[in-house]
Amino acid sequence: MCRRIVSFFAALLVAAFMLPACVLSASADEKTVLGQNDIDPYQSGLADFFESEDGMFTDAEEEGINEVIRKCAEKLQMNIVVYISNQRLSESQAEIFADDMYDEYYGEDTDGVFYYMDFSGQSPAHDHISTSGKAVLLYQDHIEDIFSVMDNYLPPSSVSDYSSYKDNIGNGIKQFTVLLEKYYSEGVSDPFAYYYDESSGKYFYFKDGQFMMGEGKPRSVKLLMWVISSVTGFIVGLIVYFANKSRYKFKSSANPGVYVSKNDTVFTRKIDTFLHTHTSRVRIESSSGGGGGGGHSHSGGHGGGGHSR
Repeated sequence: MCRRIVSFFAALLVAAFMLPACVLSASADEKTVLGQNDIDPYQSGLADFFESEDGMFTDAEEEGINEVIRKCAEKLQMNIVVYISNQRLSESQAEIFADDMYDEYYGEDTDGVFYYMDFSGQSPAHDHISTSGKAVLLYQDHIEDIFSVMDNYLPPSSVSDYSSYKDNIGNGIKQFTVLLEKYYSEGVSDPFAYYYDESSGKYFYFKDGQFMMGEGKPRSVKLLMWVISSVTGFIVGLIVYFANKSRYKFKSSANPGVYVSKNDTVFTRKIDTFLHTHTSRVRIESSSGGGGGGGHSHSGGHGGGGHSR
């Protein structure tokens, strides 16, 4: 019993000494992703392409909305645009349009959000939020939450006259910036939040308030996984040990001779003879075709999601 206890603690010590090396190797390649500290908030704002010649909002109303959006963009150091459109797009077309328009406005893999609002008057309306850079990490898990709140402000898709909904829509856009700030604070302070980009094979996460990139998961996640696996292994080991201990209680020496009768034991001679070999060959055809991806004209990585009203 004493020997088992010593062996257990020895294994625990070895694992404890290996942990720093595992964590360092997992994060040795991490580096800070340079943010857009020189972002121009005046590049963010409302893009009003409503069907009327002057747009949905007057110049004064649009300036008030732009001021709110630009303050949010400056505070979060991200590009933010709300695009009001009278163009009818399908769900997939709205996604492609939002991703491509963001890249045209701000460039690929920059930090920002593009909110496409469908006010074509046709049902259903397909809205889409496209995220880029650190915005993917911050908002990917909250896209549906944002749409749920915005449904309280945006009119149904069957409406043909939006003039009586202008105040609600404007207030909704302002509420959108409030949600961006809210989820930004939560995302930066979450030490276990990360995003994996399949196209680049990189992990993105926050460390000490800095946006980081690396080929491995964050150290905090690695440490958490190690703790969980160690505790789980310890509990399972105890269960197995006590289960077997209660099941096998030997009163005498566990000598195989105790269970074998010498008079009934007969050994026979067996010989394996190698006769022949047989090899079969099958030709494997390689496929030269490939699956088609989306119709994006730009290669920047995007997150986000769509919603129908």
